Amino acid sequence: MVIGGTRVTGQGTSQVAEINNEMKEQMRLRKACSDFEAFLVSYLLRQMWQAAEAVGGEKPFMSQAYRDLFTFEFAQSLVPSMRLGIGEALYRELSGK
Repeated sequence: MVIGGTRVTGQGTSQVAEINNEMKEQMRLRKACSDFEAFLVSYLLRQMWQAAEAVGGEKPFMSQAYRDLFTFEFAQSLVPSMRLGIGEALYRELSGK
């Protein structure tokens, strides 16, 4: 088959599928790196909360499980505005770009 003066063979579809798979893999890697950065920030926030409780001597106002979930979700929303660059640096290192 000829499209726009270029001959297209069955091999072209496999190349497109290969490119799509590579793009999906890069997107998964970028998401994993972003999640790692959020995990790191949430860990730091959890440590901060524990230190504040130890100094203040107050009991937490919610259970540990809910607080951990809240902290991770808060960290995920906080990370893009912080621009730490940890996730991006990790992505570049792992992707070879």
